[in-house]
Amino acid sequence: MAQPPRLLLLALLLALARGLPEALAIQEMQQSPCFTIAPVEGSVNITCSTSGALSGIYLKKLWPQPRDIIYYEDGATPTVNTVFGDRVNFSGSQDKLTITMQHLQPADTGTYTCEGVTETDVFRPRHGTLVLVTEELSQGAHKCPEARPTASALPAALMVVSFLLGLGLGVACVLGRTQMKKVCSSRDRDSAAACVVYEDMSHSRCNTLSAPNLYQ
Repeated sequence: MAQPPRLLLLALLLALARGLPEALAIQEMQQSPCFTIAPVEGSVNITCSTSGALSGIYLKKLWPQPRDIIYYEDGATPTVNTVFGDRVNFSGSQDKLTITMQHLQPADTGTYTCEGVTETDVFRPRHGTLVLVTEELSQGAHKCPEARPTASALPAALMVVSFLLGLGLGVACVLGRTQMKKVCSSRDRDSAAACVVYEDMSHSRCNTLSAPNLYQ
């Protein structure tokens, strides 16, 4: 009778364990480069990479004036801010999207960040991209340090792990109680038998001691 619930709990644990890597993978987003210098009328490439399924990706300018630059979604027409008009091109897909901004002007200087969105949450990389547009000849791009899962991923991961641990402990307790009941039942039977033998022996010993001494 205890076998079906045990199999059901095991199947539930396996299903949750399969979903945990996906829940953690979607939390990670990377962006490159970390810093780039481009000449006036030049161009820059910003790459947004993510693991897991997203509804779409934004590229936003955070500084000096916050604004949405683009919104990209696989299979749909990208939305581009009128400030950039036809100065933006795309390559790749939303899991690894490269955004090219062309014909840069000094007003395009600022900090840009990717933003992945799902139906329930928003994810950003650890670092954005600082773009400096200058008339000087020096230019180049610098990679960002390796990104880590965003802070918003930690509570979700901890909740899933805690749930799995709690469920595992619950299964262990149920199985432990079942085994203990079996052991206790067998011990009760053995103890009862031992008590009967002890009582018989006691009764026999008492009769022996109470018998009259024939030599008195």
